[in-house]
Amino acid sequence: MKVNGLLVASLMVAAFAMTGCGQKTSSIAKVNGLDITQTEMMEYLEAKPTVRVVVDGQPVELQVADTLGFQAMQDLVVRKLLLQMAKEEGVTPSKEDIDKEIKMRNELQTTYVKQLQARGMSMEGIRSQVELELAQQRILMKGITVTDSEVEQYIKANPQEFTDPARAEMFWILTTSDKKAAVDAELAKGKKFQDVAAAMSLDPEAKASNGRFGANRFPTGVPFTELNGPIRGAVEKTPADKATEWIQLGTANQIGKFYIVRKTESRKQDITATRREFVKRALAVQRGSEGKSLRDEMSKRLREAKITVDDDSLKQLWSRFEEQLKKTQDVRLPGGNQ
Repeated sequence: MKVNGLLVASLMVAAFAMTGCGQKTSSIAKVNGLDITQTEMMEYLEAKPTVRVVVDGQPVELQVADTLGFQAMQDLVVRKLLLQMAKEEGVTPSKEDIDKEIKMRNELQTTYVKQLQARGMSMEGIRSQVELELAQQRILMKGITVTDSEVEQYIKANPQEFTDPARAEMFWILTTSDKKAAVDAELAKGKKFQDVAAAMSLDPEAKASNGRFGANRFPTGVPFTELNGPIRGAVEKTPADKATEWIQLGTANQIGKFYIVRKTESRKQDITATRREFVKRALAVQRGSEGKSLRDEMSKRLREAKITVDDDSLKQLWSRFEEQLKKTQDVRLPGGNQ
């Protein structure tokens, strides 16, 4: 298991939050003067059967295993049980611990908080997620000792994990073969690439990001390691301030063109005291995971917990989940961690 996989915090796909019981019907947006209310949005999300994801740079609509509302409820139930477990074990993070952790993560990744906020998370939500991740780590680390020499040995043996990959900042246009000529015609007029992207790209985030590729996930540029073969090859050979040729994407009809703003070479990370601390913690978590299964513990606690579901739309789904839980140990921890 790579240490970096333990250091990088996964994010929940969806977070459901209400600002107060007296504001459930307040408007969150207007369409030609017509309100979209919080209640309307919540009811839609609770039963939404599909989700849009990006696969190899392309937007794809996929069917979810359960509704987003039910998935969120499952995550929140497990979250409560995990925090209760941390309290019983005496490893609950304090407010000071959470503040220190956020500061340390920002030191290693200066855009850490900004990236989460760009995804719609409030500072309260970020603090809550960090509390959960720290609690989970501390449960696994309890009673485990990792020496400084072990940390140094790991760093020396795994230099690739302490190297920032080469990156590219770029805009892109996603379109179909039959619309390629129209896009080329607009670019030939001398219009800015990003303006054409915002107006004509099929990427659902194009207007919000002006066509910036990976804007939410990679604000400092997309690592080459995140690009698939054809895209990576085209980006690597295209200089800054130039656009690639059209690239055939995943389907027979979809194509993409990328404008390279700048590239940065790979570089070795500074091995600071903070980075060493994260490595030590990750090694302790890994070692603790070998002797303790949080998934098994959460399965046990879910079976034993007194859980009542008040929402009529979720009761039947929860009953079905409880029946499945009697037959399987497959419990997913919040954020995808196991």
